[in-house]
Amino acid sequence: MARNAEFYKGSRTKRTHYYVIVAVAVALVALLVVLFYSMQKYAVITKDDVKVVLPIMGGEGEITSVSDSEGDDTPALEHTSVSISFDQPDYSSVLPLARTDVKPVRAIFVPHENITLEKLEEYAARLQTGNALLFEMKPRSGNLMWYSNAKAALDYGLSVQTEVTNSIQRYVDMLKEKNIYLVAQISCCVDERYPAYSSLVALKTVSGMNYYDDIGMWLDPYSQKVRDYVVEMARELYDMGFDEVVLADLRHPVPDEDRGEVEFVYNAEMSTLPSAEGGISGFAISVAQQLSDREKGKVLSIYSYTPVSLVKADTGTGQNTPLFFKLYDRVYYPTDRGTYTYNLQDVTRSITETVAASRFVPVVQNYLPDNPDKISWVLIDVEED
Repeated sequence: MARNAEFYKGSRTKRTHYYVIVAVAVALVALLVVLFYSMQKYAVITKDDVKVVLPIMGGEGEITSVSDSEGDDTPALEHTSVSISFDQPDYSSVLPLARTDVKPVRAIFVPHENITLEKLEEYAARLQTGNALLFEMKPRSGNLMWYSNAKAALDYGLSVQTEVTNSIQRYVDMLKEKNIYLVAQISCCVDERYPAYSSLVALKTVSGMNYYDDIGMWLDPYSQKVRDYVVEMARELYDMGFDEVVLADLRHPVPDEDRGEVEFVYNAEMSTLPSAEGGISGFAISVAQQLSDREKGKVLSIYSYTPVSLVKADTGTGQNTPLFFKLYDRVYYPTDRGTYTYNLQDVTRSITETVAASRFVPVVQNYLPDNPDKISWVLIDVEED
């Protein structure tokens, strides 16, 4: 008689086998993923197929050559350390646009606040040795002394109708009837209004703030909108009757050391590293080229501000007077009667002294340089202590 067991043995499951199979599958997938990414550097791609060439296939542990689909050996690519360097633009090949036959200009400076009928008649009466008046038509404040239809002026309300803007055409016509040569001065990169209305044209700091200093608020010299604004203003002034337009403040700000290091941020996308020289030289070239089709006889000029810039590119302000003389008919330079002779010596490295008599314009206060009837100059009236 068989004995009955007191306990029933539980049935064994076969799930353990499934766990093993799943674990092996996961390990294989992981191994394939690792191999896929680690072997990519050994992939050789041709126009017909893709091959994996391992180092051991080179015979000595290195790949010296691989065969393409046609059986020809081609050199294998080697890993190379790459560094990127940017060269500053070279302006030596810029084509000259300047006129060299301009006659000397001997002007009295008319600040924007003195553009009134009474003051202009006084200035005109003083022109004995002189032959011209230089109007400050766009000061650093950004306020225009005429009603402009330039796109930026209309878009941001930069030009408003005032007594001066409504009368300026009449003043110009009156002075032209007296056979007075008229020059219009516009500030290019310093403007209190334009960057206040549009952050897209402002020169900024790394903190995102518009850059300003004791001179004023600065515009981005790389901005195409700023360059086009200057061109449009110049064309309007020519059409108004001005014989010459001179670009002031076409320079880059130099940070004050007392304020600490300032890193500038520009709005334009560039393929080269930005710099003061690149921004200002590019600006000067762009404007000169756009205005090269100006009416015959009209003169285009520019200011330079530092002794260094008279002989070579100034890395601080970005100005380059030798380049300016290739592009602009005249270069204006703030100086004094005692220093003018030395400035002239520096300038004659780019142009001859005979040509400099008409193309280099010292801007002096109260006292004229020697031989004022034979050279160009601008006289600024300043109250003395």
